[in-house]
Amino acid sequence: MKSRFKYDTPISIICALLFATFFFLYIYLFQGELLALVQDHLSKGQTTNNTLVTATIVTLLLMALQYLLNRVGRLHGSYEALSYLPSCVVLASMTKVDGAFSYSLTQWVVSLLVVVAIFILFVWIDRNTLRTRDAKFLNLLSPNLGIMTVLFVFAGWYGNNNPADTMEMAAWKYTHSGEYEKVLAVGRKSDGCNVRLTALRNLALAKTGQLGDKLFVYPQPYRSDGLIMNRYNMQTPEYGSEEFYRVLGSRPYGGEKAPAFYKRMMQKTDSVLYRELYAAALLLDKDLAAFADLTADGQSEESLANASTHYQEAWIIYNEQYPFSPVAFTPDSIVRQRYQEYLAMRDAHASNPVVMQNLCKRNFGDTYWYYYDLVQ
Repeated sequence: MKSRFKYDTPISIICALLFATFFFLYIYLFQGELLALVQDHLSKGQTTNNTLVTATIVTLLLMALQYLLNRVGRLHGSYEALSYLPSCVVLASMTKVDGAFSYSLTQWVVSLLVVVAIFILFVWIDRNTLRTRDAKFLNLLSPNLGIMTVLFVFAGWYGNNNPADTMEMAAWKYTHSGEYEKVLAVGRKSDGCNVRLTALRNLALAKTGQLGDKLFVYPQPYRSDGLIMNRYNMQTPEYGSEEFYRVLGSRPYGGEKAPAFYKRMMQKTDSVLYRELYAAALLLDKDLAAFADLTADGQSEESLANASTHYQEAWIIYNEQYPFSPVAFTPDSIVRQRYQEYLAMRDAHASNPVVMQNLCKRNFGDTYWYYYDLVQ
């Protein structure tokens, strides 16, 4: 049995502390929501998850894996950090999931074979390399720090590292627990989003009664597709789609677009929720004529005067486009003033579209006017 050299123990302690600290924070801060959703999916909702507990347990299990493997390989000295390679690859593979929150068998098999081959190679190199007891501490520490850096970069690169996906995971977690205000707080100041995160936010706005006032507070790059999920694959729904439609209470037919789906459900159930989502779909698709028919026809003057902010913003544009059949309403004074300011800014910079786009987004990006005029 190989004896321990002078600095083997302190090198082992330093590597263990670095690994445990980095991966605990990595899981807790960046991958905890994803692992929570994977757990929920695999258990079919029968278990609950706490990110702190998950980060602690996964870190301890990865440390135990390293310890057990190194009892056999006995990598020490300059190669101590390489004993963490299998644990690093396991974690990276755990956070490399597809849209259905499942794992690729091929990915795991290939990763296992590569890790086993590399681990055996370096065990052989370590056992056949001459080592001296008077080796300097820094000469042993430096290669270990380099190896650890490579492992950390690999884990971050290979695993889930998309900010929009990370925000989506958090939004799923809060949607699952019915904490819709927390869904709306996720990535509140970020322009990054994907279609699933957009749909979750819009659903949360609808569930909290804020769809007509805050729809355009968030990026809406997908038009009405940002109101539904997995439209073309209803027969084999993703995990996220199942959760989304569970909360919504119904699902579209395969290929059915949001306006048709919500109109059908509104007529079928007379639900306020579906009516608001149908109105939002018309706004997002810039179908002002249909929107005015839905929201203004037959409404009292008092009802129109108390309408949601985005409704008023859309009616202003509609009245300009259809002066012979206007919506008979008086805009709120703040809405009217903001519209005049928006027009002044838009027209003042019309000769420079880039400047106009940036200024209008900064000052009026939360309005329907900006979305209607400047979002393609």
